[in-house]
Amino acid sequence: MTTETNPVRDDDGVARRTARQASASHWPPVRIVALGGGTGLPTVLEGLCTEAEACGEHARDSVTAVVTVTDDGGSSGRLRREFGVLPPGDVRNCLVAFAETNSPFRELLQHRFTGASAFDGHAVGNLLLTALCQMTGDFPEAVRRLSELVPLRGRVLPSTGENVRLRAELESGETLLGETTIVGKRAAIRRLSLEPSPRPVPDVVRALVNADGIVIGPGSLYTSIIPTLLVEGIASTISAVNAVRIYVANLMTEPGETDGYRLDDHLRAIRLHTGWDLFDYVLVNNAPFDPEIAERYSARGSFPVVRSSSARWLGTARIVECDLAPDDTGGKIRHQPRALARAIRSLVAAGRSV
Repeated sequence: MTTETNPVRDDDGVARRTARQASASHWPPVRIVALGGGTGLPTVLEGLCTEAEACGEHARDSVTAVVTVTDDGGSSGRLRREFGVLPPGDVRNCLVAFAETNSPFRELLQHRFTGASAFDGHAVGNLLLTALCQMTGDFPEAVRRLSELVPLRGRVLPSTGENVRLRAELESGETLLGETTIVGKRAAIRRLSLEPSPRPVPDVVRALVNADGIVIGPGSLYTSIIPTLLVEGIASTISAVNAVRIYVANLMTEPGETDGYRLDDHLRAIRLHTGWDLFDYVLVNNAPFDPEIAERYSARGSFPVVRSSSARWLGTARIVECDLAPDDTGGKIRHQPRALARAIRSLVAAGRSV
């Protein structure tokens, strides 16, 4: 195992140098594909778009999101059951992350109806995607059309256009169907699968093949990361491409899903589910958290994801430790988008210069 420490130390000097080198060499924009869902993927997208623009690139040409479609709770779950559409919530959040910083569409897409009606709790963006899906008969086409209506800084692709559900075999031997049911059980998971086994959206494979960098994580291991990688052909394509492949380690464990997991446990679960060593780098935060906020997390059973003593599941990947400036505003521990993006871009730029 090789460990690189603080590749973006000294106020991100390496990131700035690699950006200048890319510009000086007249390379085309750095094409990055980020996979996942939940709150982690929008954080990555927000940072990558801001950094691309700071480097004079058009982010719409350089950043693509590949989004999981297994959610069956909340507004997304209701729309799935009532209209038979794929869950729009995670896609909507990525569209918002890609919207121009001062765009009124950000607030509009996220606005939720309130009141004693059938619309209560639904986000406007979810309803728009549902309407477009009814009009076109195809969820990926609905996403494309909404992307044309809203000025975006990147491209959003659902991982598959097929109506799939998440299936989990627990360590106890019990089998559960549906993401909400699995999360609500709060039991150790042995194996996940998708029912039925879906094909990827063709543009997803094309984006991966043409990428300079591929980013997986941060995000919920069993409900955002692994479900995306289980779509037929996605993991095998990632394993074979020439892109710089980066796994962003989670900051905290998730109660009921990754209790007691170290970094190596996350990597083990991904390796066992996909059958491939997928990463060149594992990006790990080494900055401290606010003690008071960390204490509140621990009271809920969520603890920092620590480095593993074993390197068994790293494969050929190298661990890269750097200050990802954990953002604890609002009492939540999150990666700071621009710090994360700078670290990602520095690794991708260094890989392209080899």
